[in-house]
This record gives sequence, structure tokens and C-alpha cells, in this order.
Amino acid sequence: MVDPEKQNRALHALQRVLVSTRSMALQGQCSERIAAVLDWAELLPKLLASEQNKTQEFRDTLSAIAEKEPCLKAAVAAFDWPEPVRW
Repeated sequence: MVDPEKQNRALHALQRVLVSTRSMALQGQCSERIAAVLDWAELLPKLLASEQNKTQEFRDTLSAIAEKEPCLKAAVAAFDWPEPVRW
């Protein structure tokens, strides 16, 4: 699980990862790059569904994705944003 106070932000961050990855595909980015992002992204739902607090691991995974693909920094920002995200 992710800290309940950050749950909505975590979902928004996951949505940003998916939207950005789709954009990469539509722009004709290398399929290996897209696959690498999805390899990281597939961990996020598992962290959300865990019975243990995985908030830091969720954040670390987002950060690792953004290191590989800077266009995904918006996902980290969505998670870190101090105000509740409405989407």
C-alpha cells in the first residue's frame, strides 16, 4: 500500500506514467525504451496493492523510471506535489 494520504497522488503518478508511455509509442520511440518503462511501471500496481507500506518504494520506482526517461519526471512531480491532486 501507499500511505493513504498519498494514495490519490500515487494513482495520478501511475496515470502520468501510462499517458507518457503511450505518447512515446505514438511518437515512434524505440520499442526497447518503451518496454523498459513498462518493466518498471508493472511494479507500481503491486506496490499499491501491498498490505505493507510501500510508499518509499513506490517513490523510488517512479524516480528510477524518470532517470531512464526524463519525460516521465511529471509522474514523480505528481506524486510529490504537496496539494491533493484532482483528476
